[in-house]
Amino acid sequence: MGKLDGKVAIVTGAARGHSEAVAKLFAKEGAAVSICDVVPVEVLEEQVGSKIREAGGQVVCFQTDVSNEDQVTAMVEETLRQFGTVDILANVVGIAGPTKDVWDMSLSEWKQTLDVNLDSLFLCSKAVLPVMIEKRYGKIINFSSPTGKQPLSHRAPYATSKMGVIGFTRTLAADVGQYNINVNAICPGQHEERSLELARGRAEYLNKPFDEEDFRTRFMERQHNEKAVLAGRWLADEGFAEKGSGSEDAASLALFLASDDSSSMTGQDINTGGGVMW
Repeated sequence: MGKLDGKVAIVTGAARGHSEAVAKLFAKEGAAVSICDVVPVEVLEEQVGSKIREAGGQVVCFQTDVSNEDQVTAMVEETLRQFGTVDILANVVGIAGPTKDVWDMSLSEWKQTLDVNLDSLFLCSKAVLPVMIEKRYGKIINFSSPTGKQPLSHRAPYATSKMGVIGFTRTLAADVGQYNINVNAICPGQHEERSLELARGRAEYLNKPFDEEDFRTRFMERQHNEKAVLAGRWLADEGFAEKGSGSEDAASLALFLASDDSSSMTGQDINTGGGVMW
């Protein structure tokens, strides 16, 4: 028996990384999942949807720009038509945005990052909340970042959006608690493709060389270092290696927050950063 048997979940940005891991774990634990991304629906079907079905799960895939209200509304309405309800919303989608200083950045670059990383939470939550309020039950899980709690140089839009996720989470939790709806945020560790984007963008902006193969090698070594312990930067000077934390860790926490095991938790922002403390 799965932790999410009989539940219906929407997971955004599901083509890769944290969101893909969340969608697959939710389905494994019994939820019917509605997943979306901006990639063509055929690509999402092949990369994620087909694997969920092969494992015995229920899934429907959408090509959706979650910063577009009409597309979000259509995705939620079709989910309701096919599955009958929505119990869980995992707002995982996010983009890296530009690596630039504010004085070198265009307004459109600034707005695009906030549209995808922050407006999408508002639009998706707005679309599912009437159903959750009517039945007096729901779980909303928003993905922030370590950068939601600390600055990240040359990345003002990303940092601002991820800090905004935490503010939105706390405020929405206060608004909907009376309806037995829990709203929490996850500040996850890294996944390879997003970390690669950030490292490459920073190198390009600072006019420094960047070796993608070397980066991938070092990233994987860090994630799978058998000698690493859950210590984090606060013990680095004592000779401990920092243990990486990836998409599976974030998905496991998302499962807990989506389940009834977390019924007493709301308005929280929780780290899965491998011992790094914020």
